[in-house]
Amino acid sequence: MNSFKEKYRKYFLKYRKGFSSKEIIQMSYNIFLMTKNIFFIWNYMYYHIFLPMDKYNEVHTFFIINFLLKKKKFVTVPILDFPNHSINNCMFHKKCILKKNKYGILEPIYKIFLPITSIDVIFIPLLIFDMRGYRIGYGKGYYDKFMFLCKKNVLKIGLNFFHPINKIEDIHQNDLLLNIGVTPNSIFYFIKNKVIIQKF
Repeated sequence: MNSFKEKYRKYFLKYRKGFSSKEIIQMSYNIFLMTKNIFFIWNYMYYHIFLPMDKYNEVHTFFIINFLLKKKKFVTVPILDFPNHSINNCMFHKKCILKKNKYGILEPIYKIFLPITSIDVIFIPLLIFDMRGYRIGYGKGYYDKFMFLCKKNVLKIGLNFFHPINKIEDIHQNDLLLNIGVTPNSIFYFIKNKVIIQKF
């Protein structure tokens, strides 16, 4: 019998794959515009952000990446270490040459790694989050493990095309909790077991 997470993972992955390229770009741009309204998150220096996987119709994060680079911020991207089931923190810059690895994930050809503890803000991939700030990812646990290596006050921001569901049922103690969730038309701030919603 499938768990709550497995059912919703399959549902939202299938739903997201139904979007056209034009819809993905438009919704991603709207998410970028939402993030621009969270003024305090741009006061930091080191940002970790995922590069989109086309096969999963992920949020097109290059809008945010280009904005960060124009603001002369340090940007890093994930390099998945599959044998060790972990993520390395790799530098990204304007002249970065990207290539898809054998799993179809974009990554810089020339890799410069930075300490995970340098990250101030992290943009996290997901399929859906709930009204408490918990997320459903792809089920491999890479980011849950990665977050434990970050400093405790790192700011965790989830980007998603869908309005959050009310509650993810099968949460365990290692599940990470977002500080902020962003959709194409709303921002969700998760503060001390409460949610503050800002709509535009």
